[in-house]
Amino acid sequence: MSMLPQSQPQLRTPRLVLRALREDDRDEFVRVHDASFDLHGPWQPIFEGTHLQRFEAELARGRVEWAEGIGARFIAVLPDGRHAAYVNLSQLFRRFFLSAIMGWRVNSEVARQGYCTEAVRAVIDYALSPAGAALHRVQCAVVPTNAASLRVAEKAGFRREGLALRYLQIAGEWRDHVLFAKLVDEHQSFGTIIESS
Repeated sequence: MSMLPQSQPQLRTPRLVLRALREDDRDEFVRVHDASFDLHGPWQPIFEGTHLQRFEAELARGRVEWAEGIGARFIAVLPDGRHAAYVNLSQLFRRFFLSAIMGWRVNSEVARQGYCTEAVRAVIDYALSPAGAALHRVQCAVVPTNAASLRVAEKAGFRREGLALRYLQIAGEWRDHVLFAKLVDEHQSFGTIIESS
């Protein structure tokens, strides 16, 4: 990203390492997305293609977004090498906006164990830290009936801002979303370690 290192940094939390997607993540990414398909299906846009094609698309997109300074995509990795969650910063704007949109999804095998919340907190730390992306604002949007993601947003300290009608096409339908945001002056660090790679 402009003003940031050439390679995406790595983040450390008590239980996770968050880093950019790599070629050697292919098999684990496909395995996790196969295992988590039923959990994710109702809450995400339809992807036309296989999970392998999705991996290739996300790997390429992550590299382009980082190189152009418009996004940072992280995978949260457990000590045993399994992917616990995926957290993305996209539509990253600089100059007078200093903002990004955050999205996430969890590996269904480790759902309800706090890993997704831990990963989201780490990326918030990165996004709002002067040692990270140095943003002013991070926002996210959650379908009102997605109770698990609403809990993640609230536990990560996002503040509700309102309801956006027919905001995003999810599972083939235009769905309302609850809008959340967090400003840099509302944030207290969760203690994430930001390491240059």
